[in-house]
Amino acid sequence: MLPADIRYEIVSHLLYPDIEGFPGRPKYQSYGTDWDDFMQLPPPRPCNDFYFHGELQTIATSFYRLKGDIRTLRNLRLTSREWLATVDPFLQKCSSFKVDVGSRQAMGRLANVIRPSFPVKRLVIPCIEAALAFTRRFTYNQGVDHDVEDVVEYTDEPIYNNSDDFAATSGAPPEKPFMGSRHIELLESIFHNLPQIESFTLMFPTSGGTYNNGWEGSADFYDMDVVNSSIAFFKKALSLPVLSHLTDLRLHLPCTHNVGQICEGLGQEARNQILHLEICIVDASGISGQRGHLFFDYPGDYTEVDGDVHIYNSVPYSNMQREFNNQEHQDELWEFVGSCPNLRSLHIVGSNFLDLDRLRWKKAPNSRGLRVLSLERVWVSLSSLEALLLPSPPVAHTTPQLRRICLGDVKLHDDGVNWEDIFNNLREGYPELELSYMEQLTYFESHPRYASLQSPWDSAWKIQSEEESEIRAMYALVQHLAEKAGGWDYYPQECRESADDYGLEEN
Repeated sequence: MLPADIRYEIVSHLLYPDIEGFPGRPKYQSYGTDWDDFMQLPPPRPCNDFYFHGELQTIATSFYRLKGDIRTLRNLRLTSREWLATVDPFLQKCSSFKVDVGSRQAMGRLANVIRPSFPVKRLVIPCIEAALAFTRRFTYNQGVDHDVEDVVEYTDEPIYNNSDDFAATSGAPPEKPFMGSRHIELLESIFHNLPQIESFTLMFPTSGGTYNNGWEGSADFYDMDVVNSSIAFFKKALSLPVLSHLTDLRLHLPCTHNVGQICEGLGQEARNQILHLEICIVDASGISGQRGHLFFDYPGDYTEVDGDVHIYNSVPYSNMQREFNNQEHQDELWEFVGSCPNLRSLHIVGSNFLDLDRLRWKKAPNSRGLRVLSLERVWVSLSSLEALLLPSPPVAHTTPQLRRICLGDVKLHDDGVNWEDIFNNLREGYPELELSYMEQLTYFESHPRYASLQSPWDSAWKIQSEEESEIRAMYALVQHLAEKAGGWDYYPQECRESADDYGLEEN
């Protein structure tokens, strides 16, 4: 019989980095329970070679969440009881139930075979596509500062075809995934037969919009009946015994109000167990919904670039945003985040910009702060960042445990601190930090270091600043972390930088 450490070493070679989408958006921004468990194994080689689009790419694999060769792991566990005991914990982390709620047939098959004894700890609801209803196209009075009253007319274009006698024709929309009472019954059957789930992901579809020439715009509208019935079901599901051991929760919801609704299903005991939390607000309608919307804006004032202004004479808002504006209901999101005292990793995507200063995190007395923080389209200050990253007062003598931080499209309050201070603080005050990924960092207009942008919709920039010392501090942080990793070859591909990338000359 092989010793346990040798068996673990063998299993480690069946794990490989999750680099889906490479070389696009990094996958290390958020991770869940599987990461810590996998990293307890001897890691694979720090650099692996992969062929991508016919070119050999070297990847610093130790920075990515690891995935498993499911088929080989399943075969290996059948070899003996010892191998079964070794493989099962990692197979549970690799495997997941994915429930296609748009297919009654697929849900029925799953409901017939699922058993509480299945070795799976992760449940994923990939996308409730039926939640989108149609695209509303508005026509405005040209040349007027438009508000709701200035709409001349609108037309609704279905995103899906709802007719029973649907026939595929050129240019016709696809058939709408159905979400009715029978689907809810099947979901209830599935949830009552699940094993104990530790990681749960729920995803709703994104709503976007367009704007053209100052006289027409569009926004995707939600089917509120589907949204409300789905939220009601999953609120109830979160209180079921099978989800009473959640440590990893990932919610992609239309608006901040939905966070407050669905998380009512989690009592305080359940919230105490959550270690990894991801909340993405997917209704990105309105001019401040995403930076790319600014490309559609009529030339002029771009103060709305960071969500400062609510206007209607641009990319319109969806029906969800008109009823439950993300910023006005954001306290429901922050209240839930603040009630999870033992968080280790946190990922927030704010779409219409949320304000981290409104968070009051009741962290555990023994907390050394977050290990991972990822923020997108959020306003921050140094004090609100430190509230997440520094140890609690009873353990203030210990060092912070931050390992990686990712900030994208994040705006700094004018509170006497600038991004240069934050970069230097991260480099000098967080000894366990191993990775930093930052882009599109901005200031409020009142900040002394605010600098205007010629093309604010462009994503190919890192910081809204003309101060060379600030840009050098940003580069120095990344260079410092790459040196800690052993050099640029051992640092993630997407984060490899040079002075040229920052418009700097080498000293």
